[in-house]
Amino acid sequence: MTNASAALPPRVRFPGLDSVAFEHPGDRAALETLRKTPGLDKLFRWLSDVGAERMLRLQFTADSLRVSPRQCRRLYNDLREACAILDVREPELYLTQNPYPQAFAFGMQRHTVVLTTSLVDLMTDAERLQVIGRQLGHIKAEHMLYSTMARVLADLLREATQFLTVPGAAVSQGLLIALAAWFRKSELTADRAGLLVVQDPECCISSLLKMVGGSHRMMDDLNPHEFARQADLYEDLDDDLVSLYYKFKLFKNQTTPFPAVRAREIEDWSRSAMYQRLLQGDYPRRTASAGQRTCPECRLPVFNVTYQYCPDCGAPLPPVMPEFTV
Repeated sequence: MTNASAALPPRVRFPGLDSVAFEHPGDRAALETLRKTPGLDKLFRWLSDVGAERMLRLQFTADSLRVSPRQCRRLYNDLREACAILDVREPELYLTQNPYPQAFAFGMQRHTVVLTTSLVDLMTDAERLQVIGRQLGHIKAEHMLYSTMARVLADLLREATQFLTVPGAAVSQGLLIALAAWFRKSELTADRAGLLVVQDPECCISSLLKMVGGSHRMMDDLNPHEFARQADLYEDLDDDLVSLYYKFKLFKNQTTPFPAVRAREIEDWSRSAMYQRLLQGDYPRRTASAGQRTCPECRLPVFNVTYQYCPDCGAPLPPVMPEFTV
């Protein structure tokens, strides 16, 4: 499998991009349901205040590599490029030794992205960039409060279940199931953000394929499109109540959707009119003036970030300057 980045044209950037441009509707609906849970926001913020986020940050500061211009510079350059494309303020990035290929983001006071060494070894340059873009998608879509505290709360509830009354155990189990359901939907939003960064759906699907069954000996024999078709086989198992019951038992506490379903979602969204409009510079912005340029000749405003020449007079336009913190 060749490095996808070698064949790609310069990637489009999205100054002022609002997360509603790529949020999956299922993610938005599940998050709104969670936000309506009485007291949940206060509980999560209290957990953060008592040091849950600090504990995670202390762990990675003490036992991992913090990526910077002077440490793992290639990874740092990937982070800078992904931040510039999505217009995200630069988070902290850590590389940690782990035999399992994983990536995740946490933190509300200070956003942090963590990659494992096995993931970096497994991915091509473009796939690695896509993985970083996925985590930035979580940050931009404001998943951090729920994703950070849900991890902590899930551990607390599982340990405390044996001490709870029957009604308390039922409520805590229902909350865990709701959190897991939202986590699965949030991954679909993050996948879209990863696609916006690399702008190559095959690269996104191949990274998922490697996470599921990646082997260095089999790299040249992996078929991303065939992998996406597995989603149809998965959905064919909905034919009877027994299969539906086992699906529920298997996935009720799982925080990531079935990878083949994610692959098919990426394929479908990459063919959508919404995605094509994004690449053409037509997308929701945080402010009306984000990405706006003024033609140096006719002085008229130009809002489409992909234009290199003024649509009115044809004069060359100045480059779009992304607004992100280095």
